[in-house]
Amino acid sequence: MPNLSPVGLLTIHYAFYQLSSAMAGGFAGAYLLQLGFGMPVALVAFAGLLAMRFGMRTLALGVVRRLGYRRTMMLGAVLGGLQFFPLMHADSTLWLLVWLVTISLAEGLYWPVYHSAVAVTGGASRGRELGTRTAVGALVGVVGPLAGGILLSQFGPAVDFGIAAIFSVLSILPLVLLREFQAGPIPSLLGSMRGVDRTAVMAFAADGWMASGLALAWPMALFLALGSHYEAFGVANAAAGLVGAAAGLVCGRAVDRGERDRYLILVCVALGLGFALRAGAGWSPLAATIANITGAAVMGLYAPVLMSVIYDRAKQSGEAYRFHVAAEAGWDVGAASGCLVAAVAVWATASPSLAVVPAALGVLGIYWCVRTKPASAIPKHVVPAA
Repeated sequence: MPNLSPVGLLTIHYAFYQLSSAMAGGFAGAYLLQLGFGMPVALVAFAGLLAMRFGMRTLALGVVRRLGYRRTMMLGAVLGGLQFFPLMHADSTLWLLVWLVTISLAEGLYWPVYHSAVAVTGGASRGRELGTRTAVGALVGVVGPLAGGILLSQFGPAVDFGIAAIFSVLSILPLVLLREFQAGPIPSLLGSMRGVDRTAVMAFAADGWMASGLALAWPMALFLALGSHYEAFGVANAAAGLVGAAAGLVCGRAVDRGERDRYLILVCVALGLGFALRAGAGWSPLAATIANITGAAVMGLYAPVLMSVIYDRAKQSGEAYRFHVAAEAGWDVGAASGCLVAAVAVWATASPSLAVVPAALGVLGIYWCVRTKPASAIPKHVVPAA
């Protein structure tokens, strides 16, 4: 391993895990469309997935209590790889349900622990750390979509999803070297929602609402605009990954220089323009590709701005895991409701690109939450573990 610090190990893990997601998870919506799902039905399926993920909280807390933080994250990554096998047969109602349960459990276990790990192990140069992670994710977003598009079109889903599953399992190797970290006591379900950081929950809810348009509805709209060709879809996302990588590095360093508020205004304006560009991109493959590339540049700026605030607040709270359990619950609610509204928008307008329009309201929530009181003003809560 080139860097055995906790931050370095988590970054290497993130690269492998995101490569798995970029090769296969990023094609999930497109794959459902190819199986014959209409876009409104696919969005409702994603809403169901997120509702299940929200409902996994009790089970997830029990697993963390038994396995600890590090091993729970490893289990979540393995389950994240296994979800591709039922996805291959999602045209069957039974296998669709198996896929929804598997991925909701995987993400319910994985994401609160991963975010907690990043919050408590990093922080010395939060902007640079997040800029590097955003850039790594964006560069993986170049290789992954290219490989996924080629494998899906030339060899079929069994090969692409199988390789993606292997990368997801390989992502646990850096976690084997990671020391157990302290993310606070493991709360009961009721305790996880008591005395929560409302600003963080609202920020994640707004982010989830936006993600319903940008991360779930838009890829399907882009896939349809590109003629439902996996290779074209992969190339478009690969080009976007290069731009996102550069933007992430620039913004991360700006955060460390104390320029987060200035970048916040820039990011929010750019997000609004990006939504407008995507909404009108359905008429042309070229327009859709341009909208996708410019959108990736904006997201490269957006991620360090939002997550630097969230991670600082989580670390300052003294209970990073409880903090992120509540925040992820907010994300699930925002994203699930956003998917349902997006499904209605597509059904009512018969225009896939207009599915992103409702998600634009999330920009207002992000602006309000990020510019609110600093992390140093957050009270520390002590909630006994169950």
